[in-house]
Amino acid sequence: MSTDSIQGQTPRLRHRVTDAVVAAVLEELAEAGYGALTMESVARRAGASKATLYRRWGAKEEMVLDAVASVSQPPESSGDATDVRSAIVEILAGVAAWLGDPMIRRILPDLLAEGLRSEAMGRALTAHIGEPRRSAVERALEGARRTGEVRPDVHLELLLDLTAAPIYWRISGLRSEVDEEYLAELADLIHRYVAPSP
Repeated sequence: MSTDSIQGQTPRLRHRVTDAVVAAVLEELAEAGYGALTMESVARRAGASKATLYRRWGAKEEMVLDAVASVSQPPESSGDATDVRSAIVEILAGVAAWLGDPMIRRILPDLLAEGLRSEAMGRALTAHIGEPRRSAVERALEGARRTGEVRPDVHLELLLDLTAAPIYWRISGLRSEVDEEYLAELADLIHRYVAPSP
């Protein structure tokens, strides 16, 4: 069956086609980079047609942002954390799992560089990926702020940076692994920063 007739297909089949396109976008980004990616190359890899892609996305930028955002959404807090340090460890582990994924390791630096060249792309990356992830961290720490485990005058933007920037730099800048010991040390550092003075 041709994927061109997607509108008349069952939801399950439409989902399979979408999954194939998302996978193709990610593979093209990882192998060729954003600059070389085309709607044609994605359609060919996905076994679809350009018409199928253009019915869903008006341009390559939209398609790329949707695909990358679909694998970059942060998991909601499990709610199992018994204290703020445990919540911080859970947050850091989620960031490390995302940034340490072999495909994301290759895709994200390229997209961030593209965002510096194109203001529109930079804003879109912030809206589709950066802000949702930062908002999830805020939500995960809301309870700790209400109960006084996080001091009220903590610099929120700095706190949010600390939960991702060191891990990103270690993985993408230094090409080093992030192990449990590193995450534990980082969690301790952040916990000392947010905890109220004795």
